Amino acid sequence: MRTWPFFSYFFTYILRAKTRQRLLFIAVTGLFISAFSLMVIQGIMGGLQQGLIARSKSVHGSYLLIFDRVTDESLEDLKEILRKEAIPFYSELEVEVMLKHRNFVAPAKLHGIDLTDEKPHFLVDKDFKGLVMGSELTSKIKLQFFDEVQVIAPGVTDSLMGEVPRFVSETLSDYLYTELSEVDDFEVWARLGMAQNLLRQPGINQIRLYGEVSPSVLKHLEEFQTEVPKRLMSWEKMNGALVWSLNLETKVMLFLFISMSLLVAIAITSGLLIFYSKIRKDLMSFWILGMSQKKLVSLCFKFTLILSGVTVLIGSIFGYIALKLLETFGHKIMPDIFVERQLPIQLDFNHILTSLMIPFGISLIFSYFSFAHFRKENQSFVSIVRTMG
Repeated sequence: MRTWPFFSYFFTYILRAKTRQRLLFIAVTGLFISAFSLMVIQGIMGGLQQGLIARSKSVHGSYLLIFDRVTDESLEDLKEILRKEAIPFYSELEVEVMLKHRNFVAPAKLHGIDLTDEKPHFLVDKDFKGLVMGSELTSKIKLQFFDEVQVIAPGVTDSLMGEVPRFVSETLSDYLYTELSEVDDFEVWARLGMAQNLLRQPGINQIRLYGEVSPSVLKHLEEFQTEVPKRLMSWEKMNGALVWSLNLETKVMLFLFISMSLLVAIAITSGLLIFYSKIRKDLMSFWILGMSQKKLVSLCFKFTLILSGVTVLIGSIFGYIALKLLETFGHKIMPDIFVERQLPIQLDFNHILTSLMIPFGISLIFSYFSFAHFRKENQSFVSIVRTMG
């Protein structure tokens, strides 16, 4: 006897029979929703996380070559390596300063950038006649265009006036909005000469690299000999706390989802126990027609696996379709106050595999418990025949 009529019969029994088990139907629906929601959650969360990382890398760079102190040596050979590999970069003199405008004071990080290098895209159209500031920082000290502001270096003093912190005065020529609070609240860009004048030191103390950098280039940069000791830092190392928190966010989300999925698993167990008890006489009919009891029990379990697998697959497919619709029409759904109005979607093979395996794995474990109980209670169909007689 072929197995397809067996599966077809019980699929029809679940959906159309007058005695169909609503609890099992609810369990299957819950399994569908589990796969659907896990796919959607992972896609949206992955997109938002990757969007945050991409915005941060576009400002801070993928790698940072840091010198232990300010160096004025010629680095043309090193820069030539980067130009040859078409890696965007710029050299800078970075220093922590205080900004003062009238009675308003705020801490800031000043980037004195070499304008002869390639500018990063977020600074391409900015006016460097004065200072380029983060938008929130200008609001803190009540600055408007062409207002004059004092840039104070607390760590550098002039002994001529009795150890007074060194400062220069500049005007606000442009501002920047990056959607990154740590940048908009704290960072300032200026010409390299202005920063060197403030510190009375020629040279730079770091080089920022943007985009993808091959391992061979990274190795070459690390082995490149310079007068001042240097170290190469990746974005992930510079932002270890953020990377750790994003990974923790993902793990907590999966843990909470698995915990909630256990409710669906309980419904699966209860529904299958009731379903198996209802179909014992039908199984006996197959047995009478010539199918072995061992094969019947095996097909029951395979039927459960197929039902769970098909449900999870359909739920994941619908989840993927929902993600594509959100990616296309998200800007019409999200209000203007949200940074990510288009809901960027990020799905990879691991996300898809997780969306399939977690609901199916939970269903498999609890279905096996129900199946084991059914097999234990129905060692022989002879007793069922006797009760009918």
